[in-house]
Amino acid sequence: MAFLGTVLITALSLACYVSAQQPEIVDEIWPEVQPIGRTGRINCTVARLGENTVTWYHEQYSQTISVGETIEVKNDILGGLRKYEVQIRRTVDRVTYMLVIRRLRQQDAGNYTCTVRIQSVSDNQWPRKRGSLIVQVAPTIRAGDTTAVLQVNRGENSSLQCAATGIPYPNITWTRSDGGLLPVIPNPVAQYRSPQLPLVNVDIQHMGVYRCVADNNIKPPAEHLAEVLVFHAPKTRVVQDSVGQAQNRRFHAKIECIVQGHPEPTVTWERVVNTGRVRITDDDKFDINKQTTDNQNLKAMEQWYTMKIKNVQANDYTTYFCIAENNFGKSNSTIVLFETTECQGPNCPSLPPSSSPSFILTLMTTLLVTMVHVLVHL
Repeated sequence: MAFLGTVLITALSLACYVSAQQPEIVDEIWPEVQPIGRTGRINCTVARLGENTVTWYHEQYSQTISVGETIEVKNDILGGLRKYEVQIRRTVDRVTYMLVIRRLRQQDAGNYTCTVRIQSVSDNQWPRKRGSLIVQVAPTIRAGDTTAVLQVNRGENSSLQCAATGIPYPNITWTRSDGGLLPVIPNPVAQYRSPQLPLVNVDIQHMGVYRCVADNNIKPPAEHLAEVLVFHAPKTRVVQDSVGQAQNRRFHAKIECIVQGHPEPTVTWERVVNTGRVRITDDDKFDINKQTTDNQNLKAMEQWYTMKIKNVQANDYTTYFCIAENNFGKSNSTIVLFETTECQGPNCPSLPPSSSPSFILTLMTTLLVTMVHVLVHL
């Protein structure tokens, strides 16, 4: 019995000794976080490696990347550099296998397993540890799930949607392009953070362009513009309610009208002739235009219309009407064209500045010649 006990103790001691000499992954494999396009590095540190082998394995793709220092992935050259590399650092009794992954793509993200293959040991007993690679991706807007144009009736409640992707998932913030407040509950605000922007009791002043920005601190942030249109009857206003110009001197006059409404109104012009109103057409006398350039004086969804009255004559002095109409209603504004003695407007001919030396010299010369002429005939 004593002999059997001695044998048993010796066997257990030998087993403990052998177990203590087995390789072991001694440190945690910390998550690696890098932006797309950069280089990722994952470390696996093994104690007592001996003659055994370390491998790296991508779990999502069921792919062995490396065995020892040998890369198993074929055709992994990118821009003259290998996609993968294993770099080894040794200390007294430890060795670190660092997996280098260059030019990161989104599909490179996932879990990577470090395994120590021990000779003469079943693979289910091999030491393993998992590390993760997070590839940060700048935000993008998903156009199909994001509002481009929203059309609503006055007084209705609705919402704008802004769907985005990115790693990490981006924060989405709404603002108005014109700097106005967002019509949300309980009180209007300048900014609102959410993929959905609720619009409460929408009215005409809420028409305009809304901006959603998706940002996850990976540049550049993504931006999208959504337009809100509210069905309503037209509204008209004039830039000047009266315009002056001299007659019979080939001078032109321009009258201007600003129109808002949805659907976009049809705009026509009329003038008073005798006691009635006559429709104006775009011809050699009248040049009618809709301005296409943006103007800081315009409010949301307003359009700027102009009519030029060419070569102003006496019978052009009258009242003009700017008329806007859609299927929700009609509106008009008036502008009076009146007579002046001098040319009015930016296109009038100009004389040389009175401070010009040449002008003063010419004037003095003219006066001198005139005086001599008068004296000669006295």
